[in-house]
Amino acid sequence: MSRLKFIEVNFHCHVDLDDPEAVIEKHFQPNLYATALRNEAEIVLVKHLRYNGETEREGVCYRFFERPNRFWNLAGPALRFIAAEKPDIVLVRGFIFPLQVMALRRKLGPAPVILLQHQADHPFRRKKILQQWADRSVNGYLFSATEMAAPWLKACIIRNPGKCFVCPAASTLFEQKNKAQARMITGMGPGRQFLWVGRLNSNKDPLTVLAAFEKYFENRPDEKLYMIYQEADLLEEVQNRISRHPLLLRQVVLLGKKDHAEIETWLNAADYFISASHYEGGSFAIMEAMACAAVPVVSNIPPSLQAVQEGKLGYVFEKGNSGDLYRVLCAIDSNELPGRSAACRRFFENEMSPMAIASRLLQIAGHIKSK
Repeated sequence: MSRLKFIEVNFHCHVDLDDPEAVIEKHFQPNLYATALRNEAEIVLVKHLRYNGETEREGVCYRFFERPNRFWNLAGPALRFIAAEKPDIVLVRGFIFPLQVMALRRKLGPAPVILLQHQADHPFRRKKILQQWADRSVNGYLFSATEMAAPWLKACIIRNPGKCFVCPAASTLFEQKNKAQARMITGMGPGRQFLWVGRLNSNKDPLTVLAAFEKYFENRPDEKLYMIYQEADLLEEVQNRISRHPLLLRQVVLLGKKDHAEIETWLNAADYFISASHYEGGSFAIMEAMACAAVPVVSNIPPSLQAVQEGKLGYVFEKGNSGDLYRVLCAIDSNELPGRSAACRRFFENEMSPMAIASRLLQIAGHIKSK
């Protein structure tokens, strides 16, 4: 009996790159599932950049193609390659390639399962009809949370809600490690410690976080908020807000940019992870926090609610509402920390780990094939 053939294709072309290793590294977290999947299927990952060729890493085949990054370009060489491989399952990254998806279906015929993974995409406006047509070629749509499908169903791009499934778009190799050692490395103190990781922009909303902690830090001198940020659009506003408030000045630590590998230590040192995002396709940062057993305190957006299971694992506040975040912070019971921390790590292993995602993809494809 022949092995299952699984192909993932990313039609986006990294026109600024000609090094395949750079593209592999860029897609490292989204493709972690592939190594876990290799025991169940023959797997090929198709990428686009300024390079043609192939390589293999840890039992996973990578095939690279050049293409102009234009909407109307069908990526013919990649489509011909995929068709020649005779796949059982094809996973397409993103909802914004309807022409390529329709061409792929024509090349493959009706038998293979075609899945589309949501990448924080939004429905087209002028070209919406093309996404509606492409729906006939798609067997299943993967979202980080069920609610993320709502705009696509409302726009009649996805006609059948039964084609929508929950599956994380990426994973991590971060692990839970000794908290005492992590605190010694980072210099975090013994009190409750909070960590915020993200871009300093309006979507990540650091100002709402600071407004809540202004009040929360009163009579809590041993607690601190540490902030790691890669982009600093609102840095001046953040610094001004901190400088105007004595408690923030003393208890908020702006760490700036950290190498990704270092963040694992900071997450292991922290008790709680703060996310105030207004919109996400899926939060890598929350997933990494849970992998390290940090308990999330998150805004009430669909992917974050999915990650903390509506508040069973972490804590939830209304997005943009500093008063509600303050209320939630004050309600946190330190006695619950060990149990919630352990539950977060278990949830990561069962639902977000590379093995869990690989199993979920096969489960979804099997469900579709059995219908």
